[in-house]
Amino acid sequence: MENYEAYYMIGGGLTSLAKLIVVLASGILLAKQRNWGTILMFLGSVLSIIFSLGTLLLTTFSAQTGPESIVKANALGSILNPLPYVLFAIGLLLFAAKQVKK
Repeated sequence: MENYEAYYMIGGGLTSLAKLIVVLASGILLAKQRNWGTILMFLGSVLSIIFSLGTLLLTTFSAQTGPESIVKANALGSILNPLPYVLFAIGLLLFAAKQVKK
């Protein structure tokens, strides 16, 4: 029998590592060049970690009240979790546009 729980833990660990690397990289960019693009990239990367933790906590606490609460929490998370990535993408687009002009 497969240990699928380990797969989920490894996947979550890799996702967290990637998010931390993106925060670090966007923080370095922000320190080197402070503009709207780098600010949005950094803000989006930090918010992605905060929203992921928030969704995890919301799901955990909603599990105590029943399955319908878990579905509602996951639905809310599916709407909120992409927002930081949209911010990051807009920041990357602004940053790229500025670099191309140079």
